[in-house]
Amino acid sequence: MTEQERYEKVDMPFYKKVISPTLPEEILDFHTHSWIAGQWISKEKQDAYNALNSASLGTFSAARYMTTELEYGMEKLLEDGRRMFPDKTYSAVCFGQPTPAVDIDKTNSYIAKYSGTKGLYPLRVTGKNKVPAEVLRQEILENGYYGYKVYLDWVGNDYGNVRVEDMIGPVEMELANELGLVVLLHVPRSGRLADTEVQRGVRKIAEHYPNASIVLAHCGRCYHPLEMKNAIESIRNLNNVYLDTSMVMDVTVLQIVFNYIHSSRVLFATDFPVAAMRGKRVNIMDHWVDVVLEGYPESDFRVGSNNMRASFMAYEIILAINIAAEMSGISVEKTKDIYYNNGIKLLKKAMSCR
Repeated sequence: MTEQERYEKVDMPFYKKVISPTLPEEILDFHTHSWIAGQWISKEKQDAYNALNSASLGTFSAARYMTTELEYGMEKLLEDGRRMFPDKTYSAVCFGQPTPAVDIDKTNSYIAKYSGTKGLYPLRVTGKNKVPAEVLRQEILENGYYGYKVYLDWVGNDYGNVRVEDMIGPVEMELANELGLVVLLHVPRSGRLADTEVQRGVRKIAEHYPNASIVLAHCGRCYHPLEMKNAIESIRNLNNVYLDTSMVMDVTVLQIVFNYIHSSRVLFATDFPVAAMRGKRVNIMDHWVDVVLEGYPESDFRVGSNNMRASFMAYEIILAINIAAEMSGISVEKTKDIYYNNGIKLLKKAMSCR
């Protein structure tokens, strides 16, 4: 079956029958990446870059989760959005690769070029003391960034003992608080948001900077119900802390979320290009595994098989949100807000403070 045949015979019938009727007319994807090939840096990273051409990521661990393609330009991001949601208006919060694998200046400059483009809401990749306060302010205001995607200053699985305070500091947070910016944070440490040290760090920045909109990527990286069970109470009363649903496909995880925090604090997100793969993220014992159709680059915790029917992971995220919301008694109207209204309010706040 060709790509187009699969799209027409598998993806679209499922989308039209199951997914589309549950969505509003406008979709805001609050977590997407875009990059071009020239942003990869260093000899080791160049080797990984070259390996991508042969559909393999080699041994470069920093790229082994999200990098499904050599480059994923903005045109491709928008194309995927239109392709997966053909009867909706698709828009996206977008940023580059926030890791040591790429040149930060280049990835930020690339994203900034699309500032002002209808339907695109760029975030600046930055971390603690990466640039002086006056430079950060100037770039935010002149380039139209809506906030930050916090830099991940480690390689691959080496989360070590990094704290939230090591990732973003007073310089960045004071500006975010002043301007009402989005701070999209991929929490550190192997314990994710279930780690008490991470919880302390999130609480600290949320309480000290109440006008900043702190968004925890991947629901605080809690893909597993036990992780979310141990994490959710820590943010229950932090009303400026939000959860994006990127790559979260477990109904129980999201049901726990809805049972503890208001649905207005949940934002639909995909993590494109990862969620453009066909398959699903599942839980086995105490970790997640991406079960996908064969043909995608090898990666940590990614298993390929053609012995199944599968469609885009973005649809699995939507299924999980909808089922969990219904089971938790969330109204259809409030559930639809997750896909657009909840997120656009944060972006409008960032604009209004300028």
